Amino acid sequence: MRNYELVLILHPDLEEEGVAEVRERIGDLVTSSGGQVLGVDLWGRRRLAYAIADQLEGTYVQMRLTLDPSQLSELERVMRLDSRIIRRLLVRMD
Repeated sequence: MRNYELVLILHPDLEEEGVAEVRERIGDLVTSSGGQVLGVDLWGRRRLAYAIADQLEGTYVQMRLTLDPSQLSELERVMRLDSRIIRRLLVRMD
């Protein structure tokens, strides 16, 4: 198991329920893969440095995870297919 930090930029039109649904979906995927969600920080809606998918704002969510590296491809696949996630960054923590 390794520690990771995941930062998501969600579509700005999502309400609080939609943001919570995305967080829960990612958290459920991590826990079902044998990992653990250590913490979630909602940074809120912020202006983007440049337009992404024709959007100038996005809702930022930071998650700290422990996960087996073999499960990363499935997590990436799920995030890539979710249209509510306009950008993602997964970084291994030391």
